[in-house]
Amino acid sequence: MKNILNKIILSVEPYDIDKRTGRLIFIFPIVISLIVIGLIILPSTRLFTYFWLISENGPVEIGTFIFFLIGGIYGLYLSYSISKFEKKYIVAFYSFFSICLILLAMEEISWGQWFFHFETPESWKVINAQGETTLHNLGAMQENNDVLRLIFGLGGLLGIALRKITGFEKIGAPLILLLWFLIISFHAFLDMVVDSYDYHQYRIITPIIRFNELIEFLVAGASFLYLWLNSKLLKTGYFH
Repeated sequence: MKNILNKIILSVEPYDIDKRTGRLIFIFPIVISLIVIGLIILPSTRLFTYFWLISENGPVEIGTFIFFLIGGIYGLYLSYSISKFEKKYIVAFYSFFSICLILLAMEEISWGQWFFHFETPESWKVINAQGETTLHNLGAMQENNDVLRLIFGLGGLLGIALRKITGFEKIGAPLILLLWFLIISFHAFLDMVVDSYDYHQYRIITPIIRFNELIEFLVAGASFLYLWLNSKLLKTGYFH
C-alpha cells in the first residue's frame, strides 16, 4: 500500500508541483469527507452542518459554483491556448467540457436567481421540484442527478486509464485525482441504492442524501484540478 501511495505522489512530478502539494491534493477528498461525516454524526454540530455548511445556498454550494465557474473559464482559455498546435478533437473535448462546467455553475445559482431574486415563471415552477429556474430539478433529471455524478466519477477513472493509451493521453486524467473519482463514484452508487428506500423509515438515508452537496463540491474541485494539471503538461509540450 505504501508503495502504491508513493507511486501516486511521485506521479505529480511532470506537473511541476511539489510532493507536499501533491499529497494534499490526493488526500483532500478523504479529509473533507471525514470532517463533514464527523460534523453530521455529532448531535451538537448536526444542525449547523445541515442548515448552514451543506445547506441550499450554503458555503459548500457557493464553493461548488465558484469552482465550476472558474474551471469553465479557465478551460475555455486553455482550449484557445492550445488550438494553434493541438488536434481539433482535443481542443473540442476541452471546449465542450469547459462549457459544461459553466452551465453547471449557472445551475448551482439557479441562473442568477440567488443573486437577483427574480421569480420563477409559474409554468416552470410547476414542473420544477424546487420551484427554481433550473434544469437539473425537472422531472426525470431531479431523480437521476446521482446517475450523472456516477458517470462523472467513472469517467474520471476511465480518464486515468486513458493516460496510458496513445491518442488519448492528452485528455486523460491525472493519477493524483484517483481518490476524488473513487469517492464520487461510491457515493453516487450508494445514493442510487438508497433512492429505492423510504428515508422516513431509515434515518441513515437522510445524511447520505444531504452528503450530495459535498459530492457536487468534489465534482467541481476535481474538474478544476483536471484542467489545471493537464494544462501544465499541454503547454509545456510534455506529450511531444
